[in-house]
Amino acid sequence: MRTISTFMTSLLATANIVVGLLFLLSAYSPYIPPTEHAVYACLGLAFPIFLVAVLCFIVIWLLFRPRWILLPLLFIAIGWQSTTTYYAIGGQQEPEGETIKLLTFNTQMKAFSLGIDRPDENAMLRYLKESDADILCLQEFIAPTERARKAVDKYLAEKYPYRHHAPLGAGNGLGCYSRYPILSAERIDYKSRVMNGSWMYRILVRKDTLLLVNNHLETNGMDEQDKEIYNNMLEGEKKGVKTHSKHLLDKLAQASYVRAAQADAVAEAIRQQGARYTVACGDFNDSPISYAHRVIGKGLNDAFAEAGWGLGITYHQSRMYFRIDHILASPAIRVVQCEVDRSISVSDHYPVWCILEKPRQDDL
Repeated sequence: MRTISTFMTSLLATANIVVGLLFLLSAYSPYIPPTEHAVYACLGLAFPIFLVAVLCFIVIWLLFRPRWILLPLLFIAIGWQSTTTYYAIGGQQEPEGETIKLLTFNTQMKAFSLGIDRPDENAMLRYLKESDADILCLQEFIAPTERARKAVDKYLAEKYPYRHHAPLGAGNGLGCYSRYPILSAERIDYKSRVMNGSWMYRILVRKDTLLLVNNHLETNGMDEQDKEIYNNMLEGEKKGVKTHSKHLLDKLAQASYVRAAQADAVAEAIRQQGARYTVACGDFNDSPISYAHRVIGKGLNDAFAEAGWGLGITYHQSRMYFRIDHILASPAIRVVQCEVDRSISVSDHYPVWCILEKPRQDDL
């Protein structure tokens, strides 16, 4: 009997170590350059699976061998930073001074989906106007005609007198609407397969200049057929699983490869500016455990990890649930609150907003 018990303990310990190492590999996958190892760099997508597996071992050891609980706890401790970046435990804080509210939203072109002569009937436009945000950073936001653009601008003008439109081509574009003056707008130069892009704005917020970068990084390029394959795999269809899995992984890896160069360009542009007050936001098309998030976020804080709670899912279509929309702020800015707003589901993304505060000693 004792021999069986020892054997089972050894077997569980071995399985725990294997799962733990996979967990750490996924946790530190953002340090793997996709330009060199694109497939391995995608391991971050599997992070929640390995995290849950490690947590299961905590329960298993508690039930059968309590002293062995130190093993999974050790893995959690080593991967703690990635864990709290992926699953936020920050929570709302009390503001101490003047604040601004910033909102980022991939609108999926829905701001122009109804007749522009009836803007109040467009749920997307109503939401933007009533959001009470000081600055809106919008992706997949481009008017089909000049008349449509002017109509939307007019509808939002009372709340947002300053604006910038950045068509990226192929039906894509960025928009920035602000209550504060937009001093300049500059495109960050990088290549894209499907006309994604990033723009850098300098916005005069009271007496200070905020460097704001609005991003829509390379999409994973999954078409309707790919999404159908993905859903069939979730439902347990075994036919062609290996081939389909490789196909989807190849697509993810190719997009990750392109995004890596884009992230490097954005990070370099931010570094060159050397601005004290910096915010990078938008649709990164990548999770918090990714090369793009790590590189652009170097020297910045993830607003949701700082002041949000939970997974913060922003993409919610075709049974794909990920946080791929982010707000990153420089340490000179205190994140008071950050939330994913699920009150509107017009787009395939939920909007993310945060309350940012300049420390009192900096006299906001």
